[in-house]
Amino acid sequence: MLSVLFLVSTSVAQDFSLRGRLHMDALVGVSDADDFSNGFNNRRARLGANGKLTDKWDGRIEIDFADNSLDAKDFRLRRSFDHGGRLWLGQYKVPQGLNELTSSNEITFIERASANNIIPPSRRIGIGYEYFRGDLGFKTMLFGRELGQRGAIEGDMPLGLAFRGFFSPEFAGGVLHIGASVAYEDLMDNNTVRYRDRPEARDSKGGSVRLIDTGTITEVESTLKLGGELAFVRGPLSLEAEYLMATVNRENGDEPTFSGGHVQVSYVLGGARRYSSGDVRGVRPADETGAWELAARFSHMNLNDAGFTGGEQNNITLGLNRYVTRNLRFMSNIVIINVDKIDETPVVLNLRAQYHF
Repeated sequence: MLSVLFLVSTSVAQDFSLRGRLHMDALVGVSDADDFSNGFNNRRARLGANGKLTDKWDGRIEIDFADNSLDAKDFRLRRSFDHGGRLWLGQYKVPQGLNELTSSNEITFIERASANNIIPPSRRIGIGYEYFRGDLGFKTMLFGRELGQRGAIEGDMPLGLAFRGFFSPEFAGGVLHIGASVAYEDLMDNNTVRYRDRPEARDSKGGSVRLIDTGTITEVESTLKLGGELAFVRGPLSLEAEYLMATVNRENGDEPTFSGGHVQVSYVLGGARRYSSGDVRGVRPADETGAWELAARFSHMNLNDAGFTGGEQNNITLGLNRYVTRNLRFMSNIVIINVDKIDETPVVLNLRAQYHF
């Protein structure tokens, strides 16, 4: 088995290419937004490389250095098999959350919905396997900590197992996506968790405003996270709905369950949004004149349960995106924020200029 896994051909020359992205944002408070700092924010500035090592192995490294901070993103190897499966090794995204797994270069709105920011584990170090056959596919991962957390881990690092599966048949002239995921994590010697999020917009300070926050939850043994996904993509039209929940299992005390989700719709003028292998992809303009995208989203996140009052947030986001090419776009979002712990309803305007290569 191991001899088959590591058997490679030496006839294929190594091939590397640079990759990168720059996302430059601005935020303006429209009303009841005194807690937000107006101004500019360098949201992402990433540089990395893809590499084809043999005819079966490829790799990727990527660093984000926005605002003088260094953050490790994808650091992984991948091995392809003739039967259609792929083995993953290193740091990459845990397979949970349709909106989370959509690249930041291709998400419809400037920020992801809160439930996807809070619940999925995001990037971790681990080993995984994925397989696609026709309309069906799945990905599983055994994962530990995130790169950069070594000094913050006490004793044995957390250990988790995740699985995501999907069915994507042709439907009504488009593609219907139905997916589900589960992620279980044993915290080992690290027995605290905290769930919080910014209101789906970051200000000039990088997003210091967090209107929902559970605070630190202690004596946590493990967490169980579940997700359900539904999407439909047909040319210029795309629909997406998602529900996520996290149960906190504690040694003593109440055991809360937090949940949230979102629904969204977008329509592209002069192009189409794409779908591939369980992921909603970006917009491809039909010609050199580019494309426009109109979008709307409602999101919900509830961090109130079992005596914990982290807050309940409901947001409405309206978006207008201009695609000059597949790699260059300008985005604008109006975000209407409603949180049960505050009397006002803040409204902010979020803008972005981005490109990637």
